[in-house]
Amino acid sequence: MRFTAGGQRVASCNIATDRPSRAGATPTTDWHRVVCFDKLAEIAAEHLTKGRLVFVEGAITYRTWQDQQGARHTTTDIVAAKLILLDRPPTSANQASTNRTHNARNADANGDPL
Repeated sequence: MRFTAGGQRVASCNIATDRPSRAGATPTTDWHRVVCFDKLAEIAAEHLTKGRLVFVEGAITYRTWQDQQGARHTTTDIVAAKLILLDRPPTSANQASTNRTHNARNADANGDPL
């Protein structure tokens, strides 16, 4: 997690989506960059790890920038408005951690339970 110049919390991650394929064909995986702000950033930073199942709902945004060599780049992001963890964490250190995880599993952009 990082902070904007104005102090807003921001977390970003890449999420894979597996697309079904025909029998015998190689499965296809699409990668999506997801950006979370404020309470969702805190939840994402604390609970999202490689292999976790997650539902993300949000707005698609496009950013364009120039690198140091002058080349122009465009990135597509999903700005999360809703984040739902679909599985349980692999292991919990203690019951308090488990309760905190359960309470934060389903939240919208304000951190309010769904």
